[in-house]
Amino acid sequence: MFEIRCINGSASDTRLKKTKIRRRDFMKNLSKKLLATAGILVASIALTGCNDGGFPTRDISVVVPWGAGGGTDLTVRTLVYEMGNYLDVQMPISNMPGASGSDGKIDVYDGRRDGYRILGSSMTSVTTAQVLGLSDISFTQWYAWNAAFAPSVIAVSSESDIMTIEDLIAEMQANPGAVALSSSGPGSSGHVGAMVFADAAGVTFNHIPYSGGSAAIIAVVGGEVDFTAQLSSEMIDFIRAGEMRALAALSLEDLVIEDNYGNEIVIPSLSRTIPAVANTLPIGASFGLFVPRDTEDNIVQTLNNAYLHAINTASFRDFVDRQGMVFFGMTLEETDAYLARNASVVSWILYDAGEATHSPADFGIPRR
Repeated sequence: MFEIRCINGSASDTRLKKTKIRRRDFMKNLSKKLLATAGILVASIALTGCNDGGFPTRDISVVVPWGAGGGTDLTVRTLVYEMGNYLDVQMPISNMPGASGSDGKIDVYDGRRDGYRILGSSMTSVTTAQVLGLSDISFTQWYAWNAAFAPSVIAVSSESDIMTIEDLIAEMQANPGAVALSSSGPGSSGHVGAMVFADAAGVTFNHIPYSGGSAAIIAVVGGEVDFTAQLSSEMIDFIRAGEMRALAALSLEDLVIEDNYGNEIVIPSLSRTIPAVANTLPIGASFGLFVPRDTEDNIVQTLNNAYLHAINTASFRDFVDRQGMVFFGMTLEETDAYLARNASVVSWILYDAGEATHSPADFGIPRR
């Protein structure tokens, strides 16, 4: 677990919020708790030597398996722009939404192992693909770099009569299964966040999936649906502009941002209303890059060097802060442990809610 600390932006731009994480404490807890409880320990890679294969000699295509403008798309674009600068190549994005992100994943996994077509995705959608029956590809079949995290935020349109999270719960109690939720697809982070909320509150909703986080949020703003539980990074501009009302954050601590006029907006942790949910929090999405695990070591090493450069650039760190996200910057080995823990938590949430077509136990995923 971790905690979010937010401070005001600089005097030159008071609209920008800074979100800080005690990363050292997070990684300490990761090594003590997650590695011990994950149950699926993937052998880490030992990458040595320089790239003697001449990679890359041309542009690298990055497949984002969601629509443009969502949390995955925005984060990956910022990350690979800096990686491309480091490698002296272009890294254009190809958006390939479909099957809750699995169409793009399968496209990359079934391709050549030459490093010229890689995946930019959320961690959760990779860990849940098997239990949802969307793909036979296990999360253990990827090398992955986990760059940043965004908590899910329960929000409504600013035109909604729902003013608080208690109001939303009351509306859902009065109209079981009728209150409409938008998400970027079954098993996506927004969908999982909504299920965690609904289970804790003892309510149900009508799930309406869209092609990506951006489309799901626009559906709320436009009045097509009642609420969403998409990510802070996806809706923060709408919240700052006053077009959306944030009711609760699925983070351990309150999320504090500033609107476009420098006024503080406090998004209370859901645990304030439902204390028992703290055992499940945080819920959200981590974003990063993936390549098939049988990709040649020299290619993975070159991409790893570019990633390490990119996550430490001012532009990427500033992006994370502006979007209300948390910087992770995990290594390959750290991401292995994160994926295993994520699978143990989220896959079982989906299965217990009747959303998964297969038991996580069928794939050796233990219950956390």
